Amino acid sequence: MASFFTNNYIKLDSTTSTNNYIYKLLKAEQIEEGAVITALHQSKGEGQMEAKWESDHGKNILMSIVLSPNILLENQFQINICISLALYDFAKKYFKKGVKIKWPNDLLVENEKLAGILIKNIVKIATIKDTIVGIGMNVNQLKFKDYPPPATSMKKLLEKNFALADLQKELLDCIAKRYLQLKQGKAEKMKSEYLAILYGFNNWKDYKIGGRKIKAKIIGIDEIGNLLVAFENGKNKSFSLKEISFLF
Repeated sequence: MASFFTNNYIKLDSTTSTNNYIYKLLKAEQIEEGAVITALHQSKGEGQMEAKWESDHGKNILMSIVLSPNILLENQFQINICISLALYDFAKKYFKKGVKIKWPNDLLVENEKLAGILIKNIVKIATIKDTIVGIGMNVNQLKFKDYPPPATSMKKLLEKNFALADLQKELLDCIAKRYLQLKQGKAEKMKSEYLAILYGFNNWKDYKIGGRKIKAKIIGIDEIGNLLVAFENGKNKSFSLKEISFLF
């Protein structure tokens, strides 16, 4: 399945952002679905909510890919689910327990962040024509800045070095398999799988909501990917990404 991504594979030593680099090529119609950009370093790596993605030179997977899902804009969270499940599949090859997805799409191992995803959709007439998926995975780096949740890496957890190229191929294979499922119309099944591995699902945990620490329980996600949460007073509410924070 990894051959799906071999038509246009560009390897860079350094760039500002693999997502920005691949977007410019896609906009100029120089690449198409299946294109992959990898870099050893990003000077302006991006994370969720305009956060900066920190990575030492040559230590981690920094990769962007192009997909052409052709799904309705209202179903855009299906792409998040697809890629999140692919990262989970990859991680389960190396870690027998403690692997979770933190909504919307961070990969956790033992409550520490191993990887993150940044998705940019290109929309035409309410349909997602193309999707750029940026993935940052901590592999051989050992020291990180203080983030919530704390960052970890393959080397830190398993105490050995890894060849980035080998891991990239494995990860692309996992993505290709999950993307095929999405194209085959298995979105509802994938959503059920996603909920089953979602950090905090059906468990009472502390969250920051409206500047206050509040105990709540994740009970699902709605059609556009907002988080559905239950409170101790019996009320339920949905939240977008900027409206609720996880406390670790």
